[in-house]
Amino acid sequence: MPNDEVNEALAEELKEITRYLKVLSANAVMNLINKIATTPERQQMWRLADGSLSNEEIAKQIGVTLRTVQYFVQEAENTGLLVTEKRGYPKRIEDIFPKEWKPWKPSKEKITGQETAGEQT
Repeated sequence: MPNDEVNEALAEELKEITRYLKVLSANAVMNLINKIATTPERQQMWRLADGSLSNEEIAKQIGVTLRTVQYFVQEAENTGLLVTEKRGYPKRIEDIFPKEWKPWKPSKEKITGQETAGEQT
């Protein structure tokens, strides 16, 4: 068997193993997410942690301090749920979202605070 065929066969087998492990670990991952995403703001941090936004951008969108996002990211990294491939840009290891989470709606104070801040600039 040529090396290319062996590599293709191994790659396919690894994909199957990966899919199987994701199924087996889904409940454990969901439990970890629920342990760290305990508030609507933290749930939104999880939603926004797709690797495209910086900690600062996430904080601004949600209306929380940068330090609040940093604490969340550190906790999620410690549990293995987030990785930071690019400094300050957290990324979920899996796109898993609990069904029981309500849609994100920022509080009126946060909306008013952001509008006021935006008007001053």
